[in-house]
Amino acid sequence: MLALDNGNTIAEQELFALMSAPAVPDLLRVADEPLTVKELSCRAEVPLSTAYREVKRLHEAALLEKSIMVDHSDGRHVAQYRRTFETLAVHVTDDGLRIELAGKAESIGTPTD
Repeated sequence: MLALDNGNTIAEQELFALMSAPAVPDLLRVADEPLTVKELSCRAEVPLSTAYREVKRLHEAALLEKSIMVDHSDGRHVAQYRRTFETLAVHVTDDGLRIELAGKAESIGTPTD
């Protein structure tokens, strides 16, 4: 199990499987600031339906944190997502592959689940 800075844990095999989805590295790369799924989709150049699916999986795995932004002009609430880490490294060891997540991204507002 891999312990994340936010206290969650994830099996390294699950993380490898998640990272193997073609859109995931691009979505994580652009998620360095709070963005909506539509903005992530545009910046990562992945289809919107794929972005929604992968963002949900990344949020469930605690690799993206979610915040709610209120549009004060009309009162709408919009979810935004940002990486929960700064770097991800894969190390080859005598025991196999090991993943290391480093650097905690700054909090992006009111935490939600």
